[in-house]
Amino acid sequence: MTEKRPAFYQEQVKMPKASIGLNCFFFECSDSPETGVFPLHWHDHLEMISVQEGWLEVTIEQTTYRCEKGDIAIVNPCQLHESRKFSRDTKLYCLMLDLDLFRNRFVGETEEAFINPLAEGKILFKPKLSGCDEICELIRKSYRVFAGEELAFQFRLMSLMCELMYHLFRDHLLVNTVPPHKNYVSVSRERVNAILAYIDEHYTEKIKLEDLVDVVHINKFYICKIFQQCTGKTLFNYVNIVRIQKATELLIGTNRSVTNIALSVGFQDINYFSRTFKSIMGMSPMEIRKKYTRNDR
Repeated sequence: MTEKRPAFYQEQVKMPKASIGLNCFFFECSDSPETGVFPLHWHDHLEMISVQEGWLEVTIEQTTYRCEKGDIAIVNPCQLHESRKFSRDTKLYCLMLDLDLFRNRFVGETEEAFINPLAEGKILFKPKLSGCDEICELIRKSYRVFAGEELAFQFRLMSLMCELMYHLFRDHLLVNTVPPHKNYVSVSRERVNAILAYIDEHYTEKIKLEDLVDVVHINKFYICKIFQQCTGKTLFNYVNIVRIQKATELLIGTNRSVTNIALSVGFQDINYFSRTFKSIMGMSPMEIRKKYTRNDR
């Protein structure tokens, strides 16, 4: 999961306390549309999402998990993921952990047996945990310590992270994960990343397969195949998702007309834009604007 920004390829995770190697924040979904806030992305960090209220759907490597109060979603390093549906009352903690935090402190057997295999996708944690009160409490404590910045809080955080990893490695490893996760540490990952970056830069234009051939230097059929294999979406369905996400931001954040917005994000037919918008967002452009626009804009 990310901050509310258009991260359509590798996310460069912000670490406000870089020397610690983690970020932890509390998020309330009440001020956001129920879809489209956390777009498709991946990063090198281990991510834990602990749902405190409501529910949240997280898609990890093409499989969608519905996480309710007390559940934890775990995104392993380099896994493609997104969250586009959640309830209006959803509240959650998100913890982003740089595995270098442990490399700097554990060398030899511990690093080789646990940290490196996790970073390389050779072992994976389960994507959804339920009934793990102890882990939920560790995440809550981590947030309080992280936000409080008491004297020597770094030592307490390191202790909490070690305890978290102890529970995860002991009780929540996936077994028989064959083949190991390689989607986004391979040539296919680099090609799909290049396509995602191109779409993010050129979504306002007419995007043709021939343009992408020039970007990744493989034939058109293979472009469509690897894109769907890695993302679970057809190429042009994803282009529409990006355009609709951009349109949603403009509908909520500006006073521009629906037609002007549709044209500015790459749609040439306003009727097609309206149908596509409702199909993806579950309501019309004007309904989104009315529901989520603040009166003080």
